[in-house]
Amino acid sequence: MLIEKEKCTGCGVCSNICPINCIDMVSDNEGFLYPSIYLNNCTNCGRCEKTCPVINGIKNENNPQPPAYAAWSLDEDIRLNSTSGGIFSELAKKIISDGGYVAGAIYNAKHLVEHCIIDDNDGIILLRQSKYVQSSSGNIYKEVKEILNKDKSVMFVGTPCQCAGLVGFLGKSYDNLLLCDFICRGVNSPKAYTKYLESMEDEYNSPIKKVWFKNKINGWNKFCTKIEFENGKEYYADRYTDLFMVGFLKYNLYMRTSCSNCSFKGFPRNSDITLADFWGVSLRDKTQDTDKGTSLVLINSPKGNDFLESIYERIFQEESSLSMAVQKNPCAFESPDIGDMRKFFFDTVEELGFKETIEIIKLKK
Repeated sequence: MLIEKEKCTGCGVCSNICPINCIDMVSDNEGFLYPSIYLNNCTNCGRCEKTCPVINGIKNENNPQPPAYAAWSLDEDIRLNSTSGGIFSELAKKIISDGGYVAGAIYNAKHLVEHCIIDDNDGIILLRQSKYVQSSSGNIYKEVKEILNKDKSVMFVGTPCQCAGLVGFLGKSYDNLLLCDFICRGVNSPKAYTKYLESMEDEYNSPIKKVWFKNKINGWNKFCTKIEFENGKEYYADRYTDLFMVGFLKYNLYMRTSCSNCSFKGFPRNSDITLADFWGVSLRDKTQDTDKGTSLVLINSPKGNDFLESIYERIFQEESSLSMAVQKNPCAFESPDIGDMRKFFFDTVEELGFKETIEIIKLKK
């Protein structure tokens, strides 16, 4: 390991930067990816250390007090099918219409999450919406750099640590890169998530067709988890009753340990734009329907401002203040604590299964 295990974010930049491919990202017993170095092949070139975002921190001159906006897409379909207000989709559409590419997180065939690159509007639908499990970055940093070096535009969307990893990997600024992060509460274990999906398939006696966190069937503020099954059945549960969200939001059971002491909170940030849900938003016109989804948009750089202006005609936006923006978004500055039942969860879930383990934890709490 380059750094202590509990500090590693699993961004994967060390694996991407190694010139002789002697670093693999390997799952541990909790399902999180960590670098495994083949020391016999290592030439001690030091590139992994020079690009590690945890070791090197944030290096930019971005705005420490970014302007804040409440915003949403004027396209009702985009807004209702997005996690918040659909601003990601509008930015992505602009990049693609100009001949560029978008890199972001997508569900794979096993409903796990990985980063990929798309170049059409159909792909935006796959990247859209929050995915509450850590994404595998694969070779995404290499792929982004190859496109940038061909003078094509790329919009990269990832966690703050992934964005910092990309900045370190590239080693210089690119005018044709738009970097977007989001206010992150922490990334969850792929193993815990898989166990959750297995419990749902057992309960509904069918393979899962689609997972949709923060579905708006009951509105944006009362978001729910929706799962569609191959047998035609559907599952809905709000954030207070869906067991996966309860384990994440209430008990902090399966976040990556580095997320409890995140190095990438606050401002300035590496990204040009930070996106989030604008919880607690208060608009001047109280008749505006914010419950269809309202995005928080924080502009960290002049480039970010230019891109927001480029989609002005397609969005509603109203300037707010940073203090109002983060009032109900404490994870902009604060890391969540690791739950005191986290070890019990991972010690127990393999034997008893997801649902049974969470129910025991609820009783113990």
